[in-house]
Amino acid sequence: MGQPLSLPVIQKYSCHSCGNCCRQHEILVTEEERQRILGQNWTEADDVPAGMKAFVRVGGFFSKQYRLANREDGACVFLDPNNRCRIHARFGEAAKPLPCRIYPFAFHPAGDKVAVSLRFSCPSVAGNDGKLIEQHRQDLHVLRDLVVPPSVAQYPPPAISPGQQLDWPDTLRVVEGLKGVVSEPHEAPFAMRLVIALFVAQMLGKATFDKVRGGRLRELIDTLAMAAPEETGLATGSIDDPTTLGKTQFRLITAQYTTRDTTAAAGLGYRLRKLQHGLEFTRGKGMTPEMHPSLPPVAYADLEKPFTCADAGVDELFSRYFTVKLDGMAFCGPAFYGLPVTEGFMRLALIYPITMYIARWITCADGRFTLTAKDAQKALTIVDHHHGYSPAMGMGNFRRRVQWLIAHDEIPRLAMHYAPETDRQGEVE
Repeated sequence: MGQPLSLPVIQKYSCHSCGNCCRQHEILVTEEERQRILGQNWTEADDVPAGMKAFVRVGGFFSKQYRLANREDGACVFLDPNNRCRIHARFGEAAKPLPCRIYPFAFHPAGDKVAVSLRFSCPSVAGNDGKLIEQHRQDLHVLRDLVVPPSVAQYPPPAISPGQQLDWPDTLRVVEGLKGVVSEPHEAPFAMRLVIALFVAQMLGKATFDKVRGGRLRELIDTLAMAAPEETGLATGSIDDPTTLGKTQFRLITAQYTTRDTTAAAGLGYRLRKLQHGLEFTRGKGMTPEMHPSLPPVAYADLEKPFTCADAGVDELFSRYFTVKLDGMAFCGPAFYGLPVTEGFMRLALIYPITMYIARWITCADGRFTLTAKDAQKALTIVDHHHGYSPAMGMGNFRRRVQWLIAHDEIPRLAMHYAPETDRQGEVE
C-alpha cells in the first residue's frame, strides 16, 4: 500500500472532452506501451495511421524513444472528431499511455504523504467544473501506485532557501504559512495579499532558522505578514510602478508563457519566428505578434491602459490556484526545477501578473477594458501549460531573468500594476 494522499479539497474536476490536452502535449510512450498499442491492430479504416506511422521517433535515428504522432493541426492521431480518445473508447482507460491517464493530476512528495496537485492548463480545472477531488480518490490511489516510487518516503524536503534546510514538518509549516497569507479568505484584494506574501517569502529567504522551529515558525510568518503593509508601501498606497527594464524583462518572460509549442512546430523557420517575436516583445511597441491561437494581435499600448473588474470570480480563481499549487507542493523542489521554497514561491507569484497581462490581451482583443473570470480562466490555461513543465523555464537564462525581477523587487510592482484598477483601491486588513 502506498503513502496516504493529500488532496486539494477545494478543487473540482471532471473531463468534459474539450480535447485541449490531446492537442498541445508531446506524449512519450514506453516500449511496453508502444507494443501494446501496435497490438491493438489499428488500421487506416479507423482513421488512425497503421503500425509505426502512429509513432514518431524522438532523439534521432538510433533513438529507441517514441511519442504518439500528431495530425497537421497538432491533434493526437487517436483523437476522434468528438474529442474522445479512440484507445480509451475501444479498450478502456487502462489501455492508454500513462501520461494520458495521469493528466491533469500530478503527484509530489510531502513528507509522510503524497500531495496531489492539478494542472490549470485544463479548462475544467481552471473553471472548477466537475466532481470534488475527494470523489476521485479511488482512481488517484490507482495512479499513485503506478507513478509514485516506493522510495518517495525517503525524499528530502526542498530547501527553504539556498543553504537553509528544515525537516519535512517545518517545511510544510512554512508552505502552510505562505498559503495562509495569500489564499485563505481575506477582505483585501488578491493582488494585495500576494504583495504581503511576497514580502514574507523574501524575508524568509534571508532568515536563519537555528532557533525557530515548530509553532514559532508560524508566529514568525504572522509577524512578517503584519509588518508587510507598512514595509511594502501597501498601507500608504505608495508601491512604485515597475521600471522600464522590469517591464521589458516581464514581457520577455510572458512571451515564453504565450508560446504555443506543439509537436507540429519545428524547423528553422519556426525558430526564426520565435526570435523575431522575442525582439518585438523586447521593444513592446506597435502590435503584439501572433503567439497563440487565442491571442490575436492587439496594441501593446492598450495592454497598459487601466482595466476594471467587478467579477469576484477572478480573486477566487487565483486563491484556488495558489492553494492547489501550494498544497500540492507543485512550486518547488523536485516538482519545480529543484528550486527552494522561497524562490519557487516567487516564481509562482509571477504567474499572477503574467496571467492578468494575458487576460488583458484576451479582453482587449474583444474590444473591452473590463475583465471577467472567464478571461482570467482562459489566460491561466495558457500560462499553466508551461509552468513547471517547459524545459526552457528551468534553464539558466530564464532563471536569471526571473532572479533579476526578484532582486530588484519588481514582482510586487508588476502584481499591483497589472491588477484591475478596482483592486488597487482595496484595503489591507
